[in-house]
Formats: sequence, C-alpha cells, structure tokens
Amino acid sequence: MTGPLRATAANHYPWGNGCDGWRLVDRPELSLREERLPPGGAEAPHYHRISRQIFYVLAGELTLKVPGRTLMAKAGEALEIPPGLGHLVQNNGHEDLRILLVSAPDTAGDRYPVEDHAAVPADVAHQPMDWLQVEYRQTMKADERLS
Repeated sequence: MTGPLRATAANHYPWGNGCDGWRLVDRPELSLREERLPPGGAEAPHYHRISRQIFYVLAGELTLKVPGRTLMAKAGEALEIPPGLGHLVQNNGHEDLRILLVSAPDTAGDRYPVEDHAAVPADVAHQPMDWLQVEYRQTMKADERLS
C-alpha cells in the first residue's frame, strides 16, 4: 500500500506539444497518470498491442479520435480504449484539459505509431488508421500557425 499519490516535480514528465504528465502509479501491471493538455495539445496517433487504457476527465473536454469516430468526454466522464485500437488524444477546447489515464498493463514498450499498425498480430482486432496520421499532421500545422 502507498500513501497519498500526487503530482510533484519528482514524478513529472513533458510530452506531446506542451503537455505535462505525472506518474502516480508506475508498475508493470498498472499505471496511473495525471496529464495536462493545453488548448491545442495533442499526442501522435498510436496504438497499444496489449494495454487497455481508460481516460477519465478531471477538467476540460477530451477529444479522442479512433478509426471512423470522434469521441468526446467532459469532466466526470471516461472513455476506454481496448488493445489494438488506434487513437489520437486532443484538447480542442479553450481551457486546459486534465485527465487521469489508467493503463493495464503499463504501456512501456507497448506503444506503436500508426505507420506500424500493419505489424499488429492477426489476433488483435484493429482498423485502418491512416486518416489518424493525416489528422495529427493537420493539428500540428494549425498549432504551428498559432505560435
């Protein structure tokens, strides 16, 4: 058992375009992270072969793109991503997005860019994700214009 978990300078990591994260639980079988995405913040589209993820929104509104759908979640709501499903996480809102991200098992060594999606074993259900890479490039270009 551990004591209270909180975001501190010791467990902080930068990621994406101006995003912040804090490792609250960091074990091979389970990770819990708090993450902050500023307006326009996003990560590169990717998928996990083994890990299942749950994104729980603390503040703001999460935009999560998967093949063929755009999912939205606001504070107090969660979205689940099963293994093999490509996804693109974005903050399209005007305020910081704060989420708790649960991954089981941890995603260390289990993160693949959409370009590698063809390498997913046949027993993992997945869909073509080329459009996610296009969406990501458009988001990054728009972000560069705003800078």
